[in-house]
Amino acid sequence: MPISHELAAELAAAFITAEQRCEPIEPIRLRHPDLTEADVYQVQKTLVEQKVQGGERVIGWKAGATNAAAQANMGLDGPTFGHLFASGQVSETEPCERAALIHPRIECEVAFRIGRDLAGTNVTVDDVMAATEAILPAFEIVDPRTQGWQVGLCEMVADNVFAARYVLGQEYRPAIGLDLPSVTVVLHKNGEQVASATGANVLGNPAQAVAWLANKLAEYQLQIKAGDLVLAGSLTPLHPISAGDRFEAIFSDLGSVRVRFE
Repeated sequence: MPISHELAAELAAAFITAEQRCEPIEPIRLRHPDLTEADVYQVQKTLVEQKVQGGERVIGWKAGATNAAAQANMGLDGPTFGHLFASGQVSETEPCERAALIHPRIECEVAFRIGRDLAGTNVTVDDVMAATEAILPAFEIVDPRTQGWQVGLCEMVADNVFAARYVLGQEYRPAIGLDLPSVTVVLHKNGEQVASATGANVLGNPAQAVAWLANKLAEYQLQIKAGDLVLAGSLTPLHPISAGDRFEAIFSDLGSVRVRFE
């Protein structure tokens, strides 16, 4: 039996309240062990609706768990998707407030600025590259509203794939001609290199993650639209964040992105 509107609204409100108060909740699967993937996507949809009613604006999408390690860590058998809000963007030139987050972690991503609609169930990498207006380097800061990062499919999807903040680099590159699987990134934390990776870590190609997203959205009568921003998933492992930390990611062919926390 599908999740009731009342329970979806209750769980969505619990995640929103946890985010606002910086007080995480217990894993929802402990109280509701029978939740299905369809159920938790309904919770996410309700959460987005509640936020939009509160004044938020959706500006795009994010793919999550787009590499085998992330899927294994959370017991998933494939990627997930969530929404991006305009209020989540942090400028490179202004500090991000660590105290407004619960237990955040940072990851390096390839961001796509979409120039025309991507819809249907047969979207390919070539379709994605042709529809992309620009590609740029990005950070995503994820922050589960669940106690102790005790997360699985239920918590991840219902909690909008942990979307919290994101930072975009200033350099926009046209998609055509870019070899995204071979793009490298080196991550520095407080001046010290802490990770490196290639675009192949994201489903073999970050554009493949966007194609997966477009095809998955079609199952829910949704689509990527012209003007949307899409974060394709993390190239690097998640790194915890403390007040005072500074991060910089240098991407081959794409430029760099940086952020500091206070």
